[in-house]
Amino acid sequence: MKQANNLSKLEWVRHGFYNALDSKTVQNPILMNQVHSVDALFVQNIPDKQPQVDALITDTKGLVLTVKTADCAPILIADTKAHIVAAIHAGWKGAFQGIIETTILKMIEKGASFKTLVAAVGPHIQKQSFQADEKMKALFPVTEHHFFEPTKTGYLFDFDAYVLYRLKRAGVQNIDTLLDDTYPNMEYYSFRRDPQNPERQYSVIEII
Repeated sequence: MKQANNLSKLEWVRHGFYNALDSKTVQNPILMNQVHSVDALFVQNIPDKQPQVDALITDTKGLVLTVKTADCAPILIADTKAHIVAAIHAGWKGAFQGIIETTILKMIEKGASFKTLVAAVGPHIQKQSFQADEKMKALFPVTEHHFFEPTKTGYLFDFDAYVLYRLKRAGVQNIDTLLDDTYPNMEYYSFRRDPQNPERQYSVIEII
């Protein structure tokens, strides 16, 4: 299990980015039925069933907000003043469609402030492993084409830089990112490496 430096400084927050093996030790995770949407849900108790959303937000102690990933970016956010936390599942589609911004705006509605947000991005697929094609690139505005590096067979997509860009554009300045590449690293599940494997690693955040 790994932690981000900025979130580790918050005494009222417990968080962790777990690898494939460590994920089995997570207790009482509140999971989402993740569908690469832009839907975020504010919770104050444990849902009866997994909500079909890609982000969870809470201001309640003891709720273990959990993200499942296998190449996508798990993003954990805390507001140091309002004591609100969020867990986001951000694949490239969700990030492109606005899941990060949607979640942050809902946090702001609940009393958070752009100035006091702290975000951490867990292990996810890195540029050297993210093969993309012209069809994917064409979806992005020309001003964002610099995230695509041409190769002989297509492009390499700088997913890490893109997630950081969307976080900063959404108003977050205090950001840590773990640069473990889930694709070649066998400690992590990777959908691109093994699309038949349904298992996912967990990333969690909890108010204590």
